[in-house]
Amino acid sequence: MTTRQWVTKFILMHKWVFLFGFVITTLMTMVNLMYPFLGGKLINVAFYDKDMSAFMNLCLIYVGILLFNQFVVATLNNLISSQMMTGFVFDIRRALFNKILHKKGKDLSGMYSGDMISRMNHDATDVMNLVFWSGLWGYSNFLHILFAVGFMFYYNIFLGAFTVVLVPAVFFASKYFKTRAQKVNKDIAAEQGKLSSYLFEIVKNLQEIRILNAGRKVTSTYLRKTTSIHKMNVDNGKIEVTTERVNSFITLIAQLLIFTICAYFIAKGQMQLGVFVAAVSYFTMAVNYFSSINSKIADVWGQSVSLQRVVDILNEEEEDYRENQPPKTIQEGRIEFNNVTFGYTGDRTVLNGFNLRIEAGSTIGIIGRSGAGKTTMGNLLYNLYNVDSGELLIDGTNVKEYNLHSLRSQVGIVHQETILYDQTLRYNLSFTNCKDKDDALMEAIKKAALYEVIQALPDGLDTLLGTGGQELSGGQKQRLAIARILVKNPKILVFDEATSSLDSRNEVLIRSMLGELSKERTLIIIAHRFSTIKSCDKIAVLADGIVEGYDTHDVLITSNKTYIDLFSKQFAGGEAV
Repeated sequence: MTTRQWVTKFILMHKWVFLFGFVITTLMTMVNLMYPFLGGKLINVAFYDKDMSAFMNLCLIYVGILLFNQFVVATLNNLISSQMMTGFVFDIRRALFNKILHKKGKDLSGMYSGDMISRMNHDATDVMNLVFWSGLWGYSNFLHILFAVGFMFYYNIFLGAFTVVLVPAVFFASKYFKTRAQKVNKDIAAEQGKLSSYLFEIVKNLQEIRILNAGRKVTSTYLRKTTSIHKMNVDNGKIEVTTERVNSFITLIAQLLIFTICAYFIAKGQMQLGVFVAAVSYFTMAVNYFSSINSKIADVWGQSVSLQRVVDILNEEEEDYRENQPPKTIQEGRIEFNNVTFGYTGDRTVLNGFNLRIEAGSTIGIIGRSGAGKTTMGNLLYNLYNVDSGELLIDGTNVKEYNLHSLRSQVGIVHQETILYDQTLRYNLSFTNCKDKDDALMEAIKKAALYEVIQALPDGLDTLLGTGGQELSGGQKQRLAIARILVKNPKILVFDEATSSLDSRNEVLIRSMLGELSKERTLIIIAHRFSTIKSCDKIAVLADGIVEGYDTHDVLITSNKTYIDLFSKQFAGGEAV
């Protein structure tokens, strides 16, 4: 969809509020335009007609209009503004959130978290300001200028003509700076998004920064990024100041000329004092509202950049969840990689003619050097990415033919780094299914050997874990991740280096759970520790994107060169693979 189509879509969602907003804005504008006209009439009645009765009647009309504007029209305007600000920006943020949540796998690696947060908060608010405030505000200003110029022609054709000449002069003066300002605003928005991402990473990893004594380095990086943004803001400020000074100079010259013209007609007796005051007021109104438009242009340019950043996200391709496909239950859990080729970006191929058959209900170990394609297997299993060629089958059906919601509800993965949310233990356990009851959660906790730990917590399942689960140890976090998967109860379960960062005690504890975890499901264990995988039914040795060996530990340790080499390095005290 084009930018205009997206804006129209959001406006139509609030069409009645927008329509009412335009009606109220029109009414407010018409009332404001009445003040100079009535003021001029009051002066003429007092100075020339000397009719106090007419003067008092005009005063009452003036005060009545003023009170109506202040207490009725202004109140309605505030109500409609509040409704629009909350509803309109909410719908933009909801659309952005859904789009980010359903990004295609290939787009996730290049996504800056801080930039996405900036688009959700700052840019969404800017779009609301552009469409609502700038839209209604621009409409109101246009009406003020149009009718003010109309009154100028009504009073004196020369004054009207002069005012019309002024409008393009100010416009072309501001247009000169538009291109430069747009580019600077876009660069600022992009750099601020990257800075937000950097700050998010720093706050998240403060403990690690202190341990590494890296305070000076991260401070230096932060200051360098901030300084770059500061310089761009200074450049943008220079453009805005230059635009403002040019407009002020043009306005000053115009005011001197209008006074001269009015003085000439008054001296010849062709203009009354009230008309002079009203004409000057309308001229000042036209100039001020046009200057206001001109000074607001920089904000509109910035908001336009935000709008484009929002539309860029909204126009990204989403994952195809294949919701037209009926949910399909994985009955057995048999997995087949048939001549699979896959690469993430560019020409780099991770899997190249990859073949592997995993029998239903078996426990399989995966080992290989870094970059051999171990984690990629898991990414392909729950269809985060599609294979480039070949096919991946589960129970004889290509994963591309599964309803994606159904597939991912039946394939689970436990990563090396456990992701926990700053919520309660209950929330973290039932994250994949909010309908789980306490008995199901406690059963999973017992199987994950966490029951005594949970019993010791002050609020049990309702205990807040803190940021990143800081209330728990590394082993407890990993067992909590296992419990969460048990709540999900997938037919296929992948352990992706899930024990690599644990001490030997916790590794033994989790390894003892594997028997329970492998019941009635296919279990894939990706690991670099041989102690974790040596008892698997079979072990696949990955090298250069293919399966180099696939057999039991006892067979591979005597026949597969890569497996022997990895085993020797680990148990010789060498670097872990």
